Amino acid sequence: MDATGQVTYRNAAAEALSPEHREVCEAAMRGAKPSFEWSAGRSWFSGEVTPHGEGTLCVSRDITALKRSEERLRRSEQMLVDTQGVAHLGTWEWEITQPLATWSAELYRIYGLTPETYKPSYEQYLTMVHEDDRQRVIDATNRVFHEHVPYSHDERIFRPDGSIRYLHTWAFPLLDDVGKLTHLIGVCQDITDRALADEALHRANAELEKRVIERTRDLEAFNSMVAHDLRAPLAVIQMCVDMMMMHPGGDEAVKYLERIKRSIGNMSTLMDDLLAFAKVGKGAIHPQDVDVSAMATEIVAELRAASLPRKATITIAPGLRCIADRALFRVVLANLIGNAWKYTARRAETKIDINVADGALAIEDNGIGFDMANYGHLFSPFERLTNATEFSGTGIGLATVRRIVERHGGAVSALGVPDQGATFSVTLPGLGA
Repeated sequence: MDATGQVTYRNAAAEALSPEHREVCEAAMRGAKPSFEWSAGRSWFSGEVTPHGEGTLCVSRDITALKRSEERLRRSEQMLVDTQGVAHLGTWEWEITQPLATWSAELYRIYGLTPETYKPSYEQYLTMVHEDDRQRVIDATNRVFHEHVPYSHDERIFRPDGSIRYLHTWAFPLLDDVGKLTHLIGVCQDITDRALADEALHRANAELEKRVIERTRDLEAFNSMVAHDLRAPLAVIQMCVDMMMMHPGGDEAVKYLERIKRSIGNMSTLMDDLLAFAKVGKGAIHPQDVDVSAMATEIVAELRAASLPRKATITIAPGLRCIADRALFRVVLANLIGNAWKYTARRAETKIDINVADGALAIEDNGIGFDMANYGHLFSPFERLTNATEFSGTGIGLATVRRIVERHGGAVSALGVPDQGATFSVTLPGLGA
């Protein structure tokens, strides 16, 4: 095109251009636009305008194939980004002569960081690794540097918000032609969901194993009880029946009938306790706010009404509360206060204190106490301590207490001194005064 804006020459390819294409090229030359791109349908073209003598020269090219290649590359890159996001896979590359590495967008997301707020360096990365995993990461990295050995391991990292993520990382060395390390490239996968699921499964298996052990222990104790505790009253009943057959009628028969009645009562009590113990581990728990002080006051009143009059000082701290299933917690409280009442019966004065101490509900009495050497048997079903056998009971109460408290996520413990009393402590959610 000359200085007047007239086209003075077109080669054969330019002559073959569409009128629209020629207009674009001529407009670019008139405006002295150095370069341009435009599309027509599914085709793309580019042009360059340069001075030529007293006029301008425009060279136009068909760049459709280049544009399509660029689009395929863009889609491939986006697909890689999307795939990394779905698989929670981030990638990185570190040229070891440089202070910073290059991270993919997904790797920033995994770490809860952004390129604007974090510059990836080895030293900064180590500060995010869990302290229990950090030395293992350092050792593995040193092997890559000095021995050119790739590594693959699990590690935990802290995000800026304090949350922990579980990662599996791979690192591979890149060497030049003479075997010198030049780059490290790596892949990092967020396996938090899988790791937490594995931990939950491990806890469930551990809990299942614990329950199996407890049920096995309970079954063994039940077998022992059947062989001993139930057989004893049956033997008494059989003996009394035999004696009555040998001496029918009269005062002796009445005496034997009374013994049979007592034995049947003992068996009935034991069976009721067995059924109650079996029900403790079943059914849903319905936690609610429980007025412990009021409940303890009711239980003490019931014990006084059902017993012979005695001198007793029972202190119940006001305002005691906890979060528990009301019906099940009453079983706990009734057992513990009932034991304190029972084992102080022979004291000149019964003393029972119900309070909160060191975050636990404490029930302290001045009864017969127990030897801590026998503590391991205290909460086992169907077992009774030697100094308690002269009192009525089946040995199921404290086992029931422990099972209920543990179902609530709490714990029960005891301290005792022979002939100096005992203190039973229960921890439960929301316990306080």
